[in-house]
Amino acid sequence: MSMMSRLTISLVLASFTIAAAPPVSADDAKFQFMKATENRVWRLNTESGEITVCTLGGERLLCTTSSDAAMPTKKSYAEMQADKAEAEKQMAAQRQKDKDVEMKMFERFLAFFRELITMSQEKGS
Repeated sequence: MSMMSRLTISLVLASFTIAAAPPVSADDAKFQFMKATENRVWRLNTESGEITVCTLGGERLLCTTSSDAAMPTKKSYAEMQADKAEAEKQMAAQRQKDKDVEMKMFERFLAFFRELITMSQEKGS
């Protein structure tokens, strides 16, 4: 069964359910629906303002809410800037630490190479 036919069947069943229900005025409606795409609708809760995006998945209507996406941050701009500056400072310190470790390893490699050259010169003479 194609996605379009499932959506059509779902909409027909929903229309029968709505037709069987007593009439509700627009002022009393808790939810408003708006078609977004062929298999997606938006549902607005008129009491709370929450928007739910519903997608047809198989034979079920899968919905996700937007309430978490609309939550404002609890930090001020100055606090966020301070956190950003601290994170950059820590990253710079970590880069310097990594660079120091790499330099120590490079110095050991050079010392080993010098010793190898010295040993080969001593054997050659």
